[in-house]
Amino acid sequence: VAQIGAPFTVASLRQRLGRSGRRPGQPQILRQYAIELAADNTSSFADQLKLGLVRSIAMIELLLAGWCEAPRPNSLHLSTLVHQILSVVAERGGASAKRLFVTLCEKGPFCAIGPEQFSQVLRQLGQTSTGILEQADDGTLLLGPVGEKLVEHYSFFTVFMTKEEYRLMCDGSDLGTVPIENVYSPGSTIIFSGRRWEVLEIDDPAKVILVKPSSQGAPPRFGGDPGDIDDRVVSEMRNVLASEKSYVYLDDAASSILGEARKAFRRLQLDEERLVSLGENSCLIATWRGTSTSSTLALALNSRGFRTQNFDGFIEVDRTEGNAAFLPSVLAQLREFAISEEVDLAGSGANLIFEKFHPFLNQELLEDDALCGRLDVVEAAKLAEELSYRALR
Repeated sequence: VAQIGAPFTVASLRQRLGRSGRRPGQPQILRQYAIELAADNTSSFADQLKLGLVRSIAMIELLLAGWCEAPRPNSLHLSTLVHQILSVVAERGGASAKRLFVTLCEKGPFCAIGPEQFSQVLRQLGQTSTGILEQADDGTLLLGPVGEKLVEHYSFFTVFMTKEEYRLMCDGSDLGTVPIENVYSPGSTIIFSGRRWEVLEIDDPAKVILVKPSSQGAPPRFGGDPGDIDDRVVSEMRNVLASEKSYVYLDDAASSILGEARKAFRRLQLDEERLVSLGENSCLIATWRGTSTSSTLALALNSRGFRTQNFDGFIEVDRTEGNAAFLPSVLAQLREFAISEEVDLAGSGANLIFEKFHPFLNQELLEDDALCGRLDVVEAAKLAEELSYRALR
């Protein structure tokens, strides 16, 4: 099996490896290819650190150690719940709300969802504007006109969906489409077609993102497709950069490039520092955490007047406005977030529709699903406190 580019999860890498060596006596063989371009001291930190190669090594090390990502126990999976509600109603020709709750939540896999939240989902699906469910006079829930069309279509049999494509628009011009898998909000940055673009507005129903050219420097060549990366993977990436360990499966070119990455790691003082200045109005936060915690912290900074871009275990931050000293202002907002633990998802304009049946849910339910599955406010607040404490020492 040939893997081109670094995967986002060890589980997916394990699955791909499992496609080889299936005949008796044949070994499983994976050939990992990492694409890295030449970089110097003026290149983006992400290119200097060779994050693609480093993530590939971290994934292989964790694969060899027998580790893979665990499911998130507190996730609500509301999109899948909608699918299962429709499935049960279609199978039985109708069902009561109580029977659905007992089957799916009380005795089923959606045990994190209580009666009140389940009722909220049903009410949303029963809205005339939604048209998913209807209620008979005796209280039985039936498929509505939209629900019938969904169930009858062949695409209903899968819960997952292909990557959602959003169209990028700038001053009325169509730039192209990008797959969006993580939570973005106005003030965050997207790299597209070799340039940085600042997100201005997200129109989820139309699948359109309005952007403008970013005033930040040249974009890194690493980091175009976002993915959900676990804390353990990022921790292993730091181990790869901080150690002098050699890896027998690397060829000469990869070993040499890893050496360059380790030199950049020390040159940027990331072996000691968590906040590194990149200029008068920009800095780098080494979160050394996975996507859920880092994305939450980035959203918190977005809502407090900063622009951010996420990388594997890093957040690049710059300022949209303000005359105060930059690093002290970042630290002040980190301390404020650590105390308040507040992320205004509704006010931030963040996109929260990233699963198949999310378009049928309201803002409150989408926020609940994101906060339990894609984001982690508690861990992000702890991280903000940790970063503030280290900077004060």
